[in-house]
Amino acid sequence: MNAQIQFLKNNPKYIFLMDGLGAILSGVLLSLVLPMFVDSLGMPINTLYTLAILPFIYAVYSLLCYFLNPFQWKFYLRVIATANFLYCVFTMVYLVLNLEQTTVICEIYFVLEMIVVVSLASFEWKLTS
Repeated sequence: MNAQIQFLKNNPKYIFLMDGLGAILSGVLLSLVLPMFVDSLGMPINTLYTLAILPFIYAVYSLLCYFLNPFQWKFYLRVIATANFLYCVFTMVYLVLNLEQTTVICEIYFVLEMIVVVSLASFEWKLTS
């Protein structure tokens, strides 16, 4: 694990690439895949579309950081790490607001997504220290 951390500290643009691609995956799932199963999930389709907005914004930010490779990368990485934590809070609020109508499958999906995003954000934050 230390070798990977050292690699990413020496090549920080790749963490932005990982973040950007993950955000695209999340946005696609929320805006294209999950709406096809809205009856099985119980989450309103408008909520899924609302939740999909942030990952696409984050993807643009992270991919711009990847391509521009900023000199002060730690600042930009802390920004996206903080944004990822806030996305999880935002997702949790929407999940709680719709808890009476969501199914267990929906709840598991969003909890797993939040675990992945918090893990990534924690890793990003660790890289900046």
